Amino acid sequence: MPFAIDYSLCVGCGSCIGNCPNRAIIRRGGQVAVTNMCCDCGICTQYCTMSALSRGPVKTELNNKKIDKALKQKLGLQKHIAAMKFADSAPQGVTVEQGPHFWCGICGDIFDGEGQPVFFTAKASSCGGCANIGIGAVKATREEFETALNAQVIGEGNLYADKEVMAINRSLFPRYPKVSGGMVLGSLDQVRMPDAIIFPVNGRQLCMISTAFAFDTGEIIIGYAGKSTCLMTVSAPIAENRPVFSAGDHGGRMFMRLQDEEIVVCFPYRLVPGLVKNFDRTTFAQE
Repeated sequence: MPFAIDYSLCVGCGSCIGNCPNRAIIRRGGQVAVTNMCCDCGICTQYCTMSALSRGPVKTELNNKKIDKALKQKLGLQKHIAAMKFADSAPQGVTVEQGPHFWCGICGDIFDGEGQPVFFTAKASSCGGCANIGIGAVKATREEFETALNAQVIGEGNLYADKEVMAINRSLFPRYPKVSGGMVLGSLDQVRMPDAIIFPVNGRQLCMISTAFAFDTGEIIIGYAGKSTCLMTVSAPIAENRPVFSAGDHGGRMFMRLQDEEIVVCFPYRLVPGLVKNFDRTTFAQE
């Protein structure tokens, strides 16, 4: 509970509740309360006319190496955790991916503990999925685009019956607030302050995660199925600051090298410290 409330000043108006991007502030026992899902962003203080909110004695743990270790230990993960960090250009010391490559393929490499962080751009992408992860679209001629659609996406034996169905499907997902030049992709222990993380889990591990996430706030984790893996896993955590899980699509599962029992979960990074704290507070901690 990084931020604290001075109850001698708080009038219980709820402005902080409605404006917390992490949905970390709730009503409990007739009072406003700050939960473990608080990430120290301080946005709530901008909406408190009584100045009743201030930083508490404990800071949110955002050390990527510690969080990586804690998630692996508490969940018993057998694979590595991939981290994503948007940027307009490659950070110093990070190799620019030349491609052609797939976003999901790079994630699969990271899950298996292979490679160093890379800066992935639309130019390096082998498919149009780059437009689904907030880094723009692959540049192609109309003929090239139509050929790719007909060969891999549209028609019998592919993903959609026609373009109209594909457009309907795409409209069901949130829009990115901006398009970045690319994203750093690497294992969580190598990427400081990422925007989101993604990793494979089994059913029990997802149950542990969703129980810990809901413990204080009642929030649930929504799952997506029926579109490309990149769109189903990245768009909501980035555009709406909420976690999701997905079975992925045919190509995504193949390139991520997922086992039959595995699905993927994607979390906004600033929600993860509270998740880690809550693991020790649920029914699973009593086993």
